Amino acid sequence: MKGLLSISEMAKIHSISRQALIHYDKIGLFKPMVVDENGYRYYSFNQIPFLREICYLKSVGIKLKYIKKHIENRNLDSSISLLRYHKDFLGKEIQKMLTIYDSIENRIEAYEKAEDNNQELYLPTIEYFPKRRVVFLPYENELCKEELHITMMKAWNMLEINKMQSSNRFGTIILKNSIKKSNIFEGAGVYIILNNNADDSKLEDAVTLPEGKYACMYKYGMPYQKEYLNSLLKWIEDNEYTIIGDIIDECILDSTFYKSSTDVDFCQLQIHVEKY
Repeated sequence: MKGLLSISEMAKIHSISRQALIHYDKIGLFKPMVVDENGYRYYSFNQIPFLREICYLKSVGIKLKYIKKHIENRNLDSSISLLRYHKDFLGKEIQKMLTIYDSIENRIEAYEKAEDNNQELYLPTIEYFPKRRVVFLPYENELCKEELHITMMKAWNMLEINKMQSSNRFGTIILKNSIKKSNIFEGAGVYIILNNNADDSKLEDAVTLPEGKYACMYKYGMPYQKEYLNSLLKWIEDNEYTIIGDIIDECILDSTFYKSSTDVDFCQLQIHVEKY
């Protein structure tokens, strides 16, 4: 029709499909100026700014049901309110994505560490670690593979309940005060390293692993296999170091990586030390 735009022309101007305009018509969001006797839709040039606004709001992720409500009662206050609400929503989504990004980065670092150090098995070294925040959950029963897995999932679910993304870096903490006891695993438990930007203020079980020098050793073995720990403890004594913190047994690669055996994990013992 003269002075009007066909549905194809209107769609082309806004780089959208005809199907989108048909859908907008059906839901009452954006209706044509005229529908002729054959059912063809035509739009006024004056409608272009309205469709442009709809396309913009949709492009920034606002749902059509909110756009429809906004367009029906459009004014400056409602526009500001809608955009501020969506900005706040995006801020939360960005924070969530950053947490996921950190989690993936932590997993990549762990795998690269395993790849770089797989040839340095059972060789004690001194490494520096920065401060790490972790969630810690003690074992309730005698430490074995079943107890390790069950307790790990309890800690994992604790993070889920608090809407916190796991870093997927985890292991066992053996308390320094239990090293000389008959049961070295008294008070031991699992830990999961929290992401750098995690808000752990609501986690009662969050603790800090202090920064500093750690006596370390890579091994294929589970935390309850004490021969590797005893070997590292002897090396620490022979090299005149003093243990000043808890023992960390970090799982680098779990049994999902091994086709021939699922009995042991590739781990790194880390013991906070200082020179005499």
